[in-house]
Amino acid sequence: MFIGRENELSDMNQLYSEDRFHLFVLYGRRRVGKTTLLKEFCKGKEAIFYSAEQSNEKINLDKFSALVFLHYGETSLEPFSSWENSLTYIHKRQMEKPLVLVWDEFPYLADMTPSLLSILQHLIDHKLQHGKLFFVLCGSYMGFMEKEVLGSKSPIFGRRTAQLHLKSFDYRTSVQFLKGFSKEEQLLLYGAFGGTAMYLQLVRPDKSIRENIMDTFLKPTGYLYEEPLLLMRQEVKEPGVYCAVIEAIAGGASRANEISLKTGEDSSKCLKYISTLRELGIVYKETPFGEKENSRKTLYGISDFMFRFWYRYVSDNKTLLETDAQAIVWKRRIEPDFNHYMGIVFERVCRDYLLHQNSKGKLPVLFTAIGRWWGTDPKRRKQAEIDLVAQDGDDYLFCECKWRNEMLDLSVLRGLKERAEVFGRKREKTFYLLFSKSGFTDGVIQEAVQEDNIILVTLDEILS
Repeated sequence: MFIGRENELSDMNQLYSEDRFHLFVLYGRRRVGKTTLLKEFCKGKEAIFYSAEQSNEKINLDKFSALVFLHYGETSLEPFSSWENSLTYIHKRQMEKPLVLVWDEFPYLADMTPSLLSILQHLIDHKLQHGKLFFVLCGSYMGFMEKEVLGSKSPIFGRRTAQLHLKSFDYRTSVQFLKGFSKEEQLLLYGAFGGTAMYLQLVRPDKSIRENIMDTFLKPTGYLYEEPLLLMRQEVKEPGVYCAVIEAIAGGASRANEISLKTGEDSSKCLKYISTLRELGIVYKETPFGEKENSRKTLYGISDFMFRFWYRYVSDNKTLLETDAQAIVWKRRIEPDFNHYMGIVFERVCRDYLLHQNSKGKLPVLFTAIGRWWGTDPKRRKQAEIDLVAQDGDDYLFCECKWRNEMLDLSVLRGLKERAEVFGRKREKTFYLLFSKSGFTDGVIQEAVQEDNIILVTLDEILS
C-alpha cells in the first residue's frame, strides 16, 4: 500500500513528462521509503531498477548486465566490460524513447569503483544529456550523497537536474498508517514509532498499544529491539561513539559540553558527531527563538521518536527484557511515564499543525519564523519557557501545548500571557494559541469568546 509521498511522486512525474535527459538524485536515511517511492514512480514506465550490493565491481557489473539484457530480451551476450560500456549501450537503445534507470544504493557502486563519478561526468557531458534517460542515483549514506554526489567538489556537480532529500513523515501522514485507533492512540503510537514508513507498517490494528510496543520494542525477537544499533552500524563508521552521543543526549545531556563530559570525547570531535547525527535526522539543534545560531544557550535533543523511545525505555532495561520481564517494564517503566514522554512529541505535532495551517493561510498571522523560546524571568528570577513562538514582522503567536488528562484551565492561559511579557519585543498584534489533548474548561472557552486574539485547538482539530 502506497501512503504519502503524493507530492514527491507528482513532482517526479512532472519531470519525467518533459521527455528529456534527467539526472535525479534521491537520498535519505534508511527505512524512510526511498525504494517504495521509486518503485511506485516506475509503475507503467519502461524501467531498469538495479539495487547495488556490498560486493565487488565485477559481481555488480555482471548482475547489472544480466538485468539490462533481460530488459531488452537479449540472450547469450557477455557481461559489459565496464560501467561506461553499459550506460553507452542503454543510451543507444533509448535515444528516441524515455527509460527510467535506477541505481539504488549508489554509494556501494561508487565505493568499489572510485572513478565511477568521473565516468558519469564524461558520459553526461558527451552522450547522456542528448538522450531521454531518466537516471536516478539513490542512496542512504547521507554524508556520501551530500558531499560526493551533490557537493561542489563532486565530478557530477552541476549535472543533476533535480534532487530530493526524503525525510520521515510528519504526524499528518503517519496517522494514515494507524487506522483503527483513536486519535489519542494514534499520537501515542506516532510518539513511539516516529514517522518512518517501515516502522509504522509494523503496527497491527488488531492489537493494543501495549501489545504493539511489547511485540516490536520489548521482545528480543522484536523488529525494533536492536534497530537503533543496527541502523548506526549501517550509517556510520564509528557506531559505538555515535551511540554514546545519542545515549548521553537521551540521558539529559543537552549542551555540547555536557555531552562531551558524559561521553569522554573531545568537544570539537563531539560536535562533528552531533553534526552527522543532525544530517541523519536523529538529533536536532535548538536555540531560543530569535537568537543567533551560535547562541550559548544552544541545546541538543533527539528528533527521531523511535530513537527517543528506544533510548528512554529499551536501552536501560535490556537486562530485564532479556529475562522475559516485558510486562513489568511496560507497567513500571513505560505506562506511568508515557504522558510525560509525550510532552515533547505533542509540541512537535502542534508545530507541524501550525506549519500546515500557515501554508493554507488559515492563521491570523502569516508567520515566517517559528520555534521554542526560553530565557530568564527577571521578576521571579527563574527560567521561563514558551512552547512555540511564531512571528511575522511585529505580529506574534504565542502557543502552549498541553498533553494532559485534565482540561486546560485559565491558569495556563494566564501563565502564557505572563511569559509572553517576559519575552518582550515590540509587538503590533499578539495572539495566543492553546493546544489541549483533553479540551478546555468553561472559563477558558468563555475568555476565548470574549477576546478575539485567543485561539483554542483540540485534538480533533489537529487530526481532522
